[in-house]
Amino acid sequence: MSETISPETAARDRPGVRPPSGRGAGFYATVSLRLGSLQPETVLASPPAGVRGFWQSGARWIAHAGSAAEINTRDRDGSASPGADVFVWTVREAKRILSEPWVYDLDGEARRPRFHGGFAFGLARTDPAGDPAGFWEPFPGGRFSLPAFEVEAGPDGATLTVTRRYPDDVARDRAIDELRRRADRTRERLQALERAGATPGAVPSATSIEEPVGPDEWRHGIERILSEISGGAARKVVLARSLDVTLAEVPDSASVLQALRGSNPLAHTYLIQFAADRFLLGAAPELIGRLEAGRFRTMAVAGSTPRGADPESDEWLGRQLLGSRKNVVEHEIVVEDIVEHLTNAGLEIAEIPEPELLRLPRIQHLRTELEATVPVGAHILELVRALHPTAAVCGYPRETAREILTEEEREPRGWYAGPVGWFDDRGEGEFAPALRSAVGRGPLLRLYAGCGIVEGSRPRAEWDETRVKLQTMLQALSVGRVP
Repeated sequence: MSETISPETAARDRPGVRPPSGRGAGFYATVSLRLGSLQPETVLASPPAGVRGFWQSGARWIAHAGSAAEINTRDRDGSASPGADVFVWTVREAKRILSEPWVYDLDGEARRPRFHGGFAFGLARTDPAGDPAGFWEPFPGGRFSLPAFEVEAGPDGATLTVTRRYPDDVARDRAIDELRRRADRTRERLQALERAGATPGAVPSATSIEEPVGPDEWRHGIERILSEISGGAARKVVLARSLDVTLAEVPDSASVLQALRGSNPLAHTYLIQFAADRFLLGAAPELIGRLEAGRFRTMAVAGSTPRGADPESDEWLGRQLLGSRKNVVEHEIVVEDIVEHLTNAGLEIAEIPEPELLRLPRIQHLRTELEATVPVGAHILELVRALHPTAAVCGYPRETAREILTEEEREPRGWYAGPVGWFDDRGEGEFAPALRSAVGRGPLLRLYAGCGIVEGSRPRAEWDETRVKLQTMLQALSVGRVP
């Protein structure tokens, strides 16, 4: 049984019927079916695809491959202005795609795949002249894919969703029958891989490591930023540096991701891949925001110290972090920035709790979780638009910090620290800043890490902090500590 239904009714438990609109040259069809117990490694063990990705937040994860539709800011009119408009354009394009005729297998679960992707930190395509290595060429100002194949899993099991666009001359029932067969074949393949215990291969060994920015250049940059802060131009600026790691051969992104997620269970783990050897992945310690059932959750994560070698030293370091004026001020700036921009967007935060410790494998941070009720019909990208870039990844005031970073950072950020995640047909979704990340181009990976510079920051301590943060990706690549 199949029905063509509207985007509005698709989100309901039992969708209604909408006659085909006749617009466009085709329609989308989707089949969803339940899977048994499934490990992420089973999905990741599939052969590398041109487009694929992964998202995990807590016990819930989503893996996807292929593309039934795409939103790419390169398709915008050349006269369209860059900047925040990229969010508005993306929402409009998503609504256009979702408003096309859509056919569901009503004998199964009626659901549509999510849009997966993200945005550049600066919301505009990186100038090729500023990115001679070409790391960010496949990553424009914004890009999202609506997967042809998506698996969502959590404590209650897993669901496979298969989607394809058909021309108008294909009968709706025929499309659903074809997709059912495709979904059944995919389920059988996944079950066979699960039984065989299939996992991605090993990460190739590293052959060289280069630091584009050395300690002396870093120190001079921080001293110039501290001069701006002491002069009253800014209260905080988040300076980043990169590290280039060359591997013996082109890695399978799934291999790196498996190692990354295994050692960072509390992080928001992501993979965005647009070609077999061009991908971005990482394990962010924080969320820009999650919108679900009318509630928006975000968090401020700023202020850092290493983990201790034993429980006693770890507790002592945590207490020192909670009592550190420099780190507490840095954290308060991020909280103030989030509250200010959410308030300007019309949201009300009922309570601002005291910061707590977020203990990660190699580092601990100050974290404050914030919640707000949102108006009916709000879209997650509207809220991400209001917050990005937060003081946790850029600085405060926002525009002044941007200007300083443009002068001080040698390497282009691309999508580093930009919003990455997913959204669905109801406007709900999750986005994290692309932190603790690496972007791959063939066998070469560029790793990024940054730190917040405020009054009282010391260049050597900030260098050491970025070194600790880089260990997240270096460990996934089986690379030892970098001096």
